[in-house]
Amino acid sequence: MKNLVTISIEELCQQFDVPRDVVIHFVQEEWISPLDQEELKFDEEDLARISLIRELQESFGVNDEAVPIILNLVDQLHYLRTLVKNGR
Repeated sequence: MKNLVTISIEELCQQFDVPRDVVIHFVQEEWISPLDQEELKFDEEDLARISLIRELQESFGVNDEAVPIILNLVDQLHYLRTLVKNGR
């Protein structure tokens, strides 16, 4: 479930010092999913994913082909942690 706190693409670009076209690329690749596709409103989950993607690319040299694989693994980890936390 998505969080209710949202920010605009302009705020996101400023906060992460990232060009708008990079954020658009992340959306087009479906690495992030804005709550509002038309106005491009992003929530805390999107911000965390952008931060992770940028760190992977800048600090570890991860290319575009590897990003979705890593994001999928991170999503699986979060899912499994939730299951364990809930005693399933």
